Amino acid sequence: MTVTSETLTQLLDQATQQQMFLEMFVRSWVDDYRSGGGTVYCGKGCRNCCSLAVHTGFAEALAVARHLDEEQGKGVEKYAVTLRDLVQGVRELPQYLRLHRDEMGFCPLLNAEGACSVYPVRPLTCRSLISTRESAWCGADFAKIAPQEREAFLAGLDRKVVSFPSHYVGVLQESGKELEEAGAQQMRALLGFALYGNLGVLVHLCRKHDLAGAALQGSAQALRVISEAGFDHPLLVTMT
Repeated sequence: MTVTSETLTQLLDQATQQQMFLEMFVRSWVDDYRSGGGTVYCGKGCRNCCSLAVHTGFAEALAVARHLDEEQGKGVEKYAVTLRDLVQGVRELPQYLRLHRDEMGFCPLLNAEGACSVYPVRPLTCRSLISTRESAWCGADFAKIAPQEREAFLAGLDRKVVSFPSHYVGVLQESGKELEEAGAQQMRALLGFALYGNLGVLVHLCRKHDLAGAALQGSAQALRVISEAGFDHPLLVTMT
């Protein structure tokens, strides 16, 4: 199998097409839901979901990495190194997610106005997260919410559309995951392996450690770059 820089172009092109498809699907679904009396609360300036850990595939992370300027890159580097040091000793996903929300703050890609600075190339994970409840719930720690308030929240969810017990639209999240898997399948077909992980970590590895160049040389070289940078942690980067 011959692997060249054109391979990266193919991966990036597919990622763009997937994002466009999901974008159209989301808009159509939201319009239909609202016309039927449903409420979607996502909007400009709404950013509590940006405190959640974002994970994505390699191609989408590479697209974000190529979109950044030097100042944005420094912010991502600080985020990635901080997270790398924070998760040492953490092995369970729930602990990682809670730690990220409580300790990492907002996404380093938010600008001074609190808006996404990479909105045109934001990953499928972000595009598919559509809320049917007020933004305060997007950053809530349910372990700290009183049982009565939690029960009232659950009782108020539209179970026909949400990914219960969350308030996010289930079919849109499922579509995003299906598209991510299609991207992973293409990467495996072209390179023999696929990478998935924390967005900030993958972007940092692409920008500062040439993960894309390493990937073109094979899985062993990609793993070496990830390991030498200190990000060989299953909750930060996985290879299939």
